[in-house]
Amino acid sequence: MFIRRSTYRRLVGRADAYAQDARNARRGEQNARNEVTRQVALAEVRQADHDRTVADMAADLAAAERRADRLQAQYDNAVGLDNPTLDHGATWQSRREDKPRTAVAS
Repeated sequence: MFIRRSTYRRLVGRADAYAQDARNARRGEQNARNEVTRQVALAEVRQADHDRTVADMAADLAAAERRADRLQAQYDNAVGLDNPTLDHGATWQSRREDKPRTAVAS
């Protein structure tokens, strides 16, 4: 079967247009996949930065608490609050006889 040259060219042009549309669709899908991959990588980098920041802040907090505990111990030692006789007197304060009693309102 024979076809006209103009019909053949029209069919070839249509096939080329379909092929170009398919290539454009594949290119668009690939671009979308690349963008998703880029976004995921960016989110992973942000999460890693966040994790490092949290770890640094936790280390700073622990160091500050150690410094505060050490300074509190030095202060207690300087004013004599670490004397063991104070611990013995703590229970006496709650049961002493001359302790003022507050009146209970009825």
